[in-house]
Amino acid sequence: MATLLFEIGTEELPSWYVSQGRAGLERLTAERLTAAGVAFGTVRGFGTPRRLAVLVEDVAATSAAREELKRGPAVSAAFDAVGKLSRAAEGFARANGVDPSELFKQETDRGAYVFVRKRLGGEPVVTSLPPLLSALVRDLPAPRKMRWGEVEQPFLRPVAWLVALLDDTVLDVSAAGVQSGRTTRGHRFLGGQALELPHAHDYEAVLADSSVVVDEGKRRDATLTAAQRVAATEGLTLVSEPGLLEEVTNLLEIPVAILGRFDERYLSLPDEVLATTMIHHQRFFPTRREDGALAPYFVGVSNNEVPERALVQRGYEGALNPRLFDAQFFWNVDRNRSLSQHAWGLSGVGFHKGLGTMADKVMRTQTAALALAQLLGLSEADKETLSSALPIYKADLATQMVGELPELEGVIGRAYALAEGQRAEVAEALEHGVRPGTPGGPLPTSEPGAVLSLADRLDKLIGFFALGQKPSGSADPFGLRRDAVAVARTLNAQGTRVKLDQIVRAAATAYEGGTPAVTEETIGSVVAFIWDRVAGLLELEGVPTALVRAVTADAPPVVTASRRAHLLRALSQEGDFAQLLQLYKRAANLAKQSQETEINPKRFDSPFERPLYEAIPAAKSALRELLVTVRRELAPWDLGSGPARELKNLPGLPDVLALKAPLDAFLDNVLVMVENSAVRRNRLALLGEVSGSLRELGRLEVLEGLSS
Repeated sequence: MATLLFEIGTEELPSWYVSQGRAGLERLTAERLTAAGVAFGTVRGFGTPRRLAVLVEDVAATSAAREELKRGPAVSAAFDAVGKLSRAAEGFARANGVDPSELFKQETDRGAYVFVRKRLGGEPVVTSLPPLLSALVRDLPAPRKMRWGEVEQPFLRPVAWLVALLDDTVLDVSAAGVQSGRTTRGHRFLGGQALELPHAHDYEAVLADSSVVVDEGKRRDATLTAAQRVAATEGLTLVSEPGLLEEVTNLLEIPVAILGRFDERYLSLPDEVLATTMIHHQRFFPTRREDGALAPYFVGVSNNEVPERALVQRGYEGALNPRLFDAQFFWNVDRNRSLSQHAWGLSGVGFHKGLGTMADKVMRTQTAALALAQLLGLSEADKETLSSALPIYKADLATQMVGELPELEGVIGRAYALAEGQRAEVAEALEHGVRPGTPGGPLPTSEPGAVLSLADRLDKLIGFFALGQKPSGSADPFGLRRDAVAVARTLNAQGTRVKLDQIVRAAATAYEGGTPAVTEETIGSVVAFIWDRVAGLLELEGVPTALVRAVTADAPPVVTASRRAHLLRALSQEGDFAQLLQLYKRAANLAKQSQETEINPKRFDSPFERPLYEAIPAAKSALRELLVTVRRELAPWDLGSGPARELKNLPGLPDVLALKAPLDAFLDNVLVMVENSAVRRNRLALLGEVSGSLRELGRLEVLEGLSS
């Protein structure tokens, strides 16, 4: 067994791609080796701003020998009238590198075809790996690939070098205009340039000696430890946010943490303004004192160790202090006007040509929010809070602070609202109304804020769908998928028990009598689009696609669908339940042939009818008990992240499963479609009752792919 190393050296990669590229290379390598019949052990991906690499252990010396059946033309096209091979058949044999005599006929469900049996594999990996590795460079997923210079093969950044080693043997790989070797590069400033790798196993150690921490996880830990260490010298702790540590980690190859300081007068700014300026503009870590207050210190992480750290520190401080000066200026100037006055400026802010200005959008959002508040049953106190927030919702978009720091939308609205004396609940609604601000970001927790968030996003979805501007393929220029995900997450986390189509209809009232015209088709398309996002989020939680389709088919409330999905997932792991589902589908398909609902036990003339009839009430009662348990166990959660608790103890399950035996016996021994119409209708009604007994779980008849 051998060790394979493949490294793609590049010009500086964007920080957001390093993790994505590393994971993609790791996955693609494993897929291609498997497809090529090459046995291997563990696959480890590496990534820094200057390289993506993969190290594969226990690579077999040869690919596995195997046979592959290739289908050619139909027999009718492969032979002429006298049985001689046609040109099509000869071309098929030639294309597959076999003698025409090796072709043979075989029947398929589509008729008779000629086939050839190809023998693949069994070749040394030294021969088979080079084209496979070259294809990795070509096929590695990356957005916005470009051609660089005269090189025809596109990549995200110019490829500077390639390393391809099988143990200590260099593999002959050519890609993106570069020939492979055993020479990698160390740190751009600290480690020199050319580094010879004697063996694939030496990769991490050789780079570590050249000031490159190539393992992303180790580099992340080293970055965090270094930053915490310098903060601790002043008795401080780090303030971070999701993504900052990842971004900083992938901006460097070795972390050098430096503690900087800013003028204490800027501590009068809201914490969010200080933190956003440091994090989003400078990629610095803010710090806190023991009492939790922000300190006038920050930690910057450099990619270069220099003798004069004080010089780097002054550079960091010189970059940050002017930004804080600007932020303080914006803070002071913006507060010279009330939020109501700022809201007047929204009429000069464009939203979309077909949907008017931002002021037009806010007016529609106000109408939608009031309709949703009524539909969702907000308390009078929450309605009052919502009514106070609506006239100044989005007003911060017209402030200088948001113009400079758009990440502060909503957050600075809350700060300005508090500064001008608005109630805390109103200020909170302004902030929560723009949540989630990022994919996976925090959701609104206040009910007025959740209604504002839903109204804002539904207005956008309905408007763009009415204009015919739906996402197509990977193109989503207006971020509508992100908005639909936000709606799904918010509804689930709020535990909203109102059907999705009712919610969309309520929001659509904002377009009544205006343009663009919102039709039934528009509403249906928006509802279906959001359900697609719900399905995707449930699949992230490990719910199989087939189950998702069943629980969403009758369009229940989102939280009901997600709870059903996890209940069905737990039930489907019970062998007897999987068998019951197969019987249920047979029963449901038969029951569809009649609308009869009344069952007359006096018409039972088979010993298999009454046992089924008597098992149904217990099964229905047990299912209701299961659903109550699920509502109790699975409190509303952030969809896509998995519920806080797994469903393990399922009381009532035995009574549900008790339906299996009598249903099986009935379907095996009773002819339903008898000539006697009264008996036939009675039996169909009985099966209809069976179908209805599990209906609260979803449209189980659409399930496919489940077996015991």
